Amino acid sequence: MNILEEKRKTAKITQKDIANELNIAISTYCQYENGNRSIPCECAKKIAEILNCDISELFTPKNFTISKV
Repeated sequence: MNILEEKRKTAKITQKDIANELNIAISTYCQYENGNRSIPCECAKKIAEILNCDISELFTPKNFTISKV
């Protein structure tokens, strides 16, 4: 389960509810949640607002890999 799905389920909100709030198809939201489609910045902000959390909680990586140059 990814962080977006985890936060949504904790908030007891369905994918359909969020899709309706964003005025997008549920299939589009599912692709966002599954990582199969990039999320436009405005949608990302709105998702964070709907889930009542900071956008960085949802979309900032927790671990970074630094490659040697």
